[in-house]
Amino acid sequence: MGSTTDNQSSRLLTGARQTMMSWSKVVESYENIPEIFKSAFEMELGAEGTFPYTVFAPAIAAFGTKTTEKLLCEANDTIYVWENAGGKVSLSAYPLETITDLEVGSILLFSWITIGGLTKAGTAAASTIEYNTTSRRYYAHFINLLRPPPIKTDARQQSAEWAKFDHVGAENYKFMNYAHKSLAEGEKVSHTLWQPKITKPIVKLGWHTFQRTLALTHLLILTDKELILIQDDARSAEKRGERDGGKWRYIALEHIQSVSLQEQAEDLLTLSLTLTPGGRQVDSIFAASQKPEIAQLQEKLKKLIG
Repeated sequence: MGSTTDNQSSRLLTGARQTMMSWSKVVESYENIPEIFKSAFEMELGAEGTFPYTVFAPAIAAFGTKTTEKLLCEANDTIYVWENAGGKVSLSAYPLETITDLEVGSILLFSWITIGGLTKAGTAAASTIEYNTTSRRYYAHFINLLRPPPIKTDARQQSAEWAKFDHVGAENYKFMNYAHKSLAEGEKVSHTLWQPKITKPIVKLGWHTFQRTLALTHLLILTDKELILIQDDARSAEKRGERDGGKWRYIALEHIQSVSLQEQAEDLLTLSLTLTPGGRQVDSIFAASQKPEIAQLQEKLKKLIG
């Protein structure tokens, strides 16, 4: 009897230990850096002096695949991302001034941040760091570096900005709530562009019509400091017309070089942003009926970016 109980306890502990092994960790000294990254870290930053803010993201399983181990560090006004892929460590280093955009995403217990821009090597690139959502607080440091600093404001002013999303809430409460959370304190909303999911019927069998998804639900928000794109993620399962989680992309206005609009097949429009430095492109798909609203957004954006 005692042996059975011990075996059950062992299995429970093993499960708990496995869960904890998927959590990110703040690394507080050179000695605590995972062995696979030590030499690469020392080669770039050395092992002496004040130890920079560093986070280790272990490999985790999600959506049928396994991610790679990564080490994320901020030092010398640069964000360093080391990746261990099959025992081979590579580095992408992004000076803060050449980071053009940041994506933050979360689907249940799976979360990620993607840093895009021009690396120290002069290459346009993007690095994604995946992590268990329970570790979200460890990444706030990096996110805050790349978002507008908060400006203290009173509740009345904040409510006035949030009210600009009321029309979204009438159709989708989740996206209205996400829009509220996306604003840095003190940001002023200049324009919003709401796009419900776009589908096309492909075949009808009996009473049921099968649809092809052309674009997932998304919301574009232009503020006085940045452009914010909030989207559903295709990896999230749809239940009763809603998807869990979502992703937020933040682009500082100073990193938008140009904006253009192209007509596509199936009554679609593609709004394209070219980012600087590096020339990376961000595309958003809208229904053709949105053309007047998009034109207004374009004009406002062009004035803001000069």
